Amino acid sequence: MEFWHIVSEITILLSVAVVLGMFCEKIGLSGIVGYLLAGTLLGPGVFDLLTAGEEAIHSIAEIGVSLLLFTIGLEINRGMLKELIGKGFVLGALQIFVTGAVGFGFARYFSIDASASLVIGAMAALSSTAVVIRVLQDRSEFDSQHGRVAFMVLLVQDLAIVPLMIMVALLGKDTGTELSSELGLAGVKFVALIVTLILFGALILPKFFGAALIKRSSEFPVLLGVVTCLSTMWLSHLLGFSPALGAFVAGLVLAGSPYAAQVRGDVAPLRYIFLALFFGVTGTLADIPWILEGSNAIQVLLLVSAIVIGKTFIVWFISSFLKNPRRISVASGLCLAQIGEFSFVLGTEAFNSNLLSDDLFQLFMSSSLITLLITPFMISRAKQIAKTIDGILGKEQATIEGGIDDTGDHHVIVIGFGVAGKRVVPDLLESGKQVVVIDMGENGINEAKKLGAMTVLGNAQRRDVLEHAGIETAQLCILTLPDHRTSEQTIHQIRACAPTVPIVARSRYSIHTKHLEAAGADEVVDEEESVGYTVLRKSLKQLGL
Repeated sequence: MEFWHIVSEITILLSVAVVLGMFCEKIGLSGIVGYLLAGTLLGPGVFDLLTAGEEAIHSIAEIGVSLLLFTIGLEINRGMLKELIGKGFVLGALQIFVTGAVGFGFARYFSIDASASLVIGAMAALSSTAVVIRVLQDRSEFDSQHGRVAFMVLLVQDLAIVPLMIMVALLGKDTGTELSSELGLAGVKFVALIVTLILFGALILPKFFGAALIKRSSEFPVLLGVVTCLSTMWLSHLLGFSPALGAFVAGLVLAGSPYAAQVRGDVAPLRYIFLALFFGVTGTLADIPWILEGSNAIQVLLLVSAIVIGKTFIVWFISSFLKNPRRISVASGLCLAQIGEFSFVLGTEAFNSNLLSDDLFQLFMSSSLITLLITPFMISRAKQIAKTIDGILGKEQATIEGGIDDTGDHHVIVIGFGVAGKRVVPDLLESGKQVVVIDMGENGINEAKKLGAMTVLGNAQRRDVLEHAGIETAQLCILTLPDHRTSEQTIHQIRACAPTVPIVARSRYSIHTKHLEAAGADEVVDEEESVGYTVLRKSLKQLGL
């Protein structure tokens, strides 16, 4: 009887979440806001309709976040990992340390004891992987420059969950020999987990995924993928780590298999269901009567303001310190200016261990929920807000290399030096063309210079950057940027500077092609159409036609 009671509560939660999610989408908000509101309405703070199965539903909902990280792991290539290990790791680690330190100092200022202050600092350091990545994907900004910066920071935060969970678990225990032994045991377990997953991925999975039977099957690759994900989640949980971390590593292991795309596509429907449950359950943590009691509402609003403003400035300054452009730094900070879902896990653990009082727990949980509610709005306005702030503070100076003033007329400008740009530039140089590469990353600029191209380190949406590159005398301008919104704005700026220069632009999806053409691109390379043509050509070759 209890099982069917849980099923009925899950059905009610999903039904209300779908209705409110559709309503929020219709009025221009993210569906995630509707899911959170559904949980708030059905939770103990309002109608209290989720009683018997709340704990079971919460456990099921955690699978949603794990599946999200699993599919993210499937999408990560070696290039992204190198980027994460380099500047991305430094940025993420500094963000966690600085935000945690500020949160700790803020709590101590209000006379909160040291253990609780450490927990508050840890909670403040984490942003929402599920919300941020979901909104960035919905807006086709996951591959934008600020989206990549936010993604790298989120990955480092997810890796930091393990030591933060260990810290919270040990804060309530005696120090000395017991603490040292438990830290050592946790370290051994973590190494054992990584070694096991690497060996499993290097020895066992390749044989399974290379079997002839699996190659002929449409369901076995997906089943093996899900089993791999659930197994690593269970193993991580068994060793005392985050199941989501195990799921992410499982995705990385499978990313090199030829079935990664199929697994990712078939797991997506399950992910959406579990994520809706997760956000719904997260919404139940809002205690509306507590918020409306006394001055609690004012405290919540003040804390929300401190979280949003503080995390935005911290990410902004750290990113700028690492020489990322100001616009990208500000937009990344706005994307990460919330307290994430894993902070709820830390807070609940601390509350159960009596490290946080009931009022303090409710204050941070309520503030966290509000930051999640406003996150979709902030991400949708991040680029515009960053542009406004950039305009107020004045233009950043573009850095120019290679004597562009000596090129004369008929040079080619290539905007963006990612995978597509690296394919275009060498052939242009080999044909004898003078090439100017505009990119916002130092790594790309350095690689372009090694090839023999002239370079401009700066934002191509800025008129002064385009003028430095000689846009008015260019023979051709090529845009290889993956983000269609950035490409549109860049094309508009190019047309304002040089109305007649031919523009060839990249469109990642067919639905964006017409927008780039309307912005002023002369030729638009549709990736989906190009892939279809390549697949057809190679297929005909295999058939001998």
